[in-house]
Amino acid sequence: MSAGTPLAVNSSGDFEQLYRVYWQDLCGHLRRMFGAGPPEPEDAVQAAFIRFAALEEPHRVRNPRAFLLVTARNIILDQKRRSGRHLDYAKAVLAENSGPQLDDLSPERVLIEKERFEVINEVFQTLPHKQQVILTLRRRYNYTYQQISNETGWSYGDVYRQMDKALASLSQALKR
Repeated sequence: MSAGTPLAVNSSGDFEQLYRVYWQDLCGHLRRMFGAGPPEPEDAVQAAFIRFAALEEPHRVRNPRAFLLVTARNIILDQKRRSGRHLDYAKAVLAENSGPQLDDLSPERVLIEKERFEVINEVFQTLPHKQQVILTLRRRYNYTYQQISNETGWSYGDVYRQMDKALASLSQALKR
């Protein structure tokens, strides 16, 4: 059966066949659309299959391949959008606090920065271990995502996602 022929899904065996038939095709299509990641096409396709499997009536989907492709594409676009917002906010915070000039070091400014540091430190302590490791390697030791991936054995996409989640947690805490 070719990747262009729609399959019907009525049982778990059908789902497994759907997975075998469409997996590589969908990953390749997303790779051509968005590149190798992050987020990685394989992760998006996996998430799309999970969403498909969670449907109450998957047999009602007329074209499972189209459903999976659109779902995976939307997952990637959502992650890129979220990542962009967090990155923009982080850049704004860094630009705002990129080293005050000596004339800016008023007691009030020092107190505000100390409070911000305490908030960041408290939130950092509550992050999952993996996020703490990634954030430390990236920010303290200037590792690239690829270096972190090589060092820890975690996938590049996972490193990217965990860093994104960690930055989102920190930015949420600073907004409060």
